[in-house]
Amino acid sequence: MKKFFCALLITALLPSVSQAGNPALCYSIKNQDQKNQCLAVTQNQKALCYSIKDSDMKNACLAQVGGEQSRCYSIKDREQKERCLAEY
Repeated sequence: MKKFFCALLITALLPSVSQAGNPALCYSIKNQDQKNQCLAVTQNQKALCYSIKDSDMKNACLAQVGGEQSRCYSIKDREQKERCLAEY
């Protein structure tokens, strides 16, 4: 549950980070998966999503950065899957 909350929080905050276009802000994130997701989004680099170990976060990242909504269907957490499908 804690991991899901963190992923949800990061996902909610990413639009403001990506609009700023400042990947340097991502380097202050201690959690490596969250850092890679932040970098992938701010730099619009799909390849960085593959560095994410958590499969749900990786699929959400690929859906967002790669424009692959079909990746949302691979997300195991029901709420995160629904959010992904609604957003991307």
